[in-house]
Amino acid sequence: MGLFIRKDLVKILIFLFFLILAGIIFFILQLSFKWSFENIQPEKELYTETTLEENVVLEEEFNEESIDVAELKEPFFTVLLSGTELEQGDTLIIAVENVPEGEKVVGKFNSKSFDFFPVEPEGKLMALLGIDAKKAPGEYSLSVFLSGELEVKETIKVKKKDFYVTKIVITPELEEKGFTSSNISENIATKDGVIIYEVLGKYSFTAYFNQSFIYPFDEIINVGAFGNIRKDGGVTIQHLGVDLDAVEGAPVHAINNGRVVFAKELTVFGNTIIIDHGLGIYSLYLHLSEFKVSEEEIIERGQSIGLAGNTGWSLGPHLHLSIKVNGASVDPLRFIEAVDEFLK
Repeated sequence: MGLFIRKDLVKILIFLFFLILAGIIFFILQLSFKWSFENIQPEKELYTETTLEENVVLEEEFNEESIDVAELKEPFFTVLLSGTELEQGDTLIIAVENVPEGEKVVGKFNSKSFDFFPVEPEGKLMALLGIDAKKAPGEYSLSVFLSGELEVKETIKVKKKDFYVTKIVITPELEEKGFTSSNISENIATKDGVIIYEVLGKYSFTAYFNQSFIYPFDEIINVGAFGNIRKDGGVTIQHLGVDLDAVEGAPVHAINNGRVVFAKELTVFGNTIIIDHGLGIYSLYLHLSEFKVSEEEIIERGQSIGLAGNTGWSLGPHLHLSIKVNGASVDPLRFIEAVDEFLK
């Protein structure tokens, strides 16, 4: 009996030993797991933070790219000027690009309004302003408005141009026709000049042209510069056009599309054609020998409108070409060159 009890006691002690040992092992394993978890967890948090930072950078880069794409899709309204310092007789060209659909663009120069006309590519407009040969030198304000809102304001400086001074020539042939320096000047002031002034005083809101201007002849030989001041005693006449050499009967071509608003013989200017190109822009062709078009006829750029001649106050066969821009007399050759260059 005693032996049996001792054996049971030994079993119980062995059981308790293994139970305590299992508890110790479990405790050690729990401590080991806790240590591992605490040391691994910060690494996971650090990885998460780094990933977020990378996402922020990528998102910022994406936003910048999105802005660039938006700017490409909706370009800014821009205004381009051919210059801000011009001489008497020059032409100021103003172009606006990226005009929003349905918006209206207007301008003012020295408090006088001017209009724009469409040119290629779509969304681009242009305006032509003349600096008159007699415009007082100084600074003038230029403003461009988009649907009534001021977008651009610039100061345009007009400088004095030194025009050549020459003598009024009256040949024996002109004397036989009754021309003298004094009656030429008087006729321009009271007759021919008044008739032309009335024609040029009308304004067409339609632009008949949408491309560059061309020369009236294939070969241009300037024999009478624009702006020359011709004098004889107390008589002074400024040459507000350019004389181009031509043989009698040479075809004269229209410098752009337009409408013939005048085709008559004048005393001093001879057989004269005036073409309205729209928006206050006119071209004048003087001393013709023959008309090839009639008033109110719509003509095309390069079309033959008449033949060069020697009518009126003329020293020989030639073409006097003038260009008026809203009443301003500008150098025709520089006008054609400037517009063509700006449209390229």
